[in-house]
Amino acid sequence: MKTKLFYSALVCVIALLTGCGTAQKRLKSATAKRLYGLWEVKAIHNSNEGGYKEMPHGMFKMIIDDGRFVNFMTTDKASMITVDGTYRLVGDSLYIEEINHSFNRTQIGKDNPLNLKLSGSKFMYLRWFQAVDEFGKDQNQWVEEIWQRVELEDMEISRFELEQELRTLLKDADLIKKIID
Repeated sequence: MKTKLFYSALVCVIALLTGCGTAQKRLKSATAKRLYGLWEVKAIHNSNEGGYKEMPHGMFKMIIDDGRFVNFMTTDKASMITVDGTYRLVGDSLYIEEINHSFNRTQIGKDNPLNLKLSGSKFMYLRWFQAVDEFGKDQNQWVEEIWQRVELEDMEISRFELEQELRTLLKDADLIKKIID
């Protein structure tokens, strides 16, 4: 069940990204190329708490090579997009998300600068300042996140199943190939 919801959410996010939004100039730096793909958060540390907390499965970030990103989460019962927008890189260590939609309404229309560090091809470290949470409560804390790249092999669906599902939503064979590869 969890796999089907994740799979459905992934397909919906891909359809959303291919069907709407304004494409930006493609980002070409080596760092940008390493960012593209699907990531799952593995651990979070809030500066006002001790140590990192392991995160449950189901919180994802998709970074697209046209300058868009989508954060979404899945559970046994549902999935939802939590944040989306565009992003830009400043050098190799600053990733700035320009928030278009968010369940934290205080973020909408704002830039969210995140310190970025990539470790090999599988891990991404993000650090950002959270002034106010989604409930309007002052936090004034640094948030550190460790993300792991999600490869198709890591998912509990086959390449064939993903391709078949994408064909029901998308007509562009090149785009389907790009998503799968």
